Amino acid sequence: MLGRYVSDLEVGDVLGPLDHTITPFLIREYAHAVEETSERHLGAEGQIATPTILHADKARLFNHFCPQGSGPHARLHLVYDATYHKVIPAGTELTVRGEVTERYEHKGREHVVLEIEVRDKVTGEIYTAYRDTSLMSFRSGD
Repeated sequence: MLGRYVSDLEVGDVLGPLDHTITPFLIREYAHAVEETSERHLGAEGQIATPTILHADKARLFNHFCPQGSGPHARLHLVYDATYHKVIPAGTELTVRGEVTERYEHKGREHVVLEIEVRDKVTGEIYTAYRDTSLMSFRSGD
């Protein structure tokens, strides 16, 4: 555990790996949360995860490795870019790993880039590659 704020992350910091099983319950609950109504996410047979379920993996990484939260000010998720290599079927054992690849200042504000990979725990096959850019020390209404 890094044991600090997300805002303290530096280039080269690694979050993970964390292992978990993508359960039918998690898929259904996430689908409901994002108002996804397709039977491929809600059905009992052949159920697959929504592509954006990766956001739950990112939250899991932050909660485990940065348990004190975002930092003194709110973190604002600015943009993400994801490559979905294949669908994730219910029951798949996954391993999730993130690495801070950039930290920079733009217009006087700190930005942190985290690259995450979601892989099959058994085969190592990649399901999703994700690049997240967050604005640190965001102050709303100040």
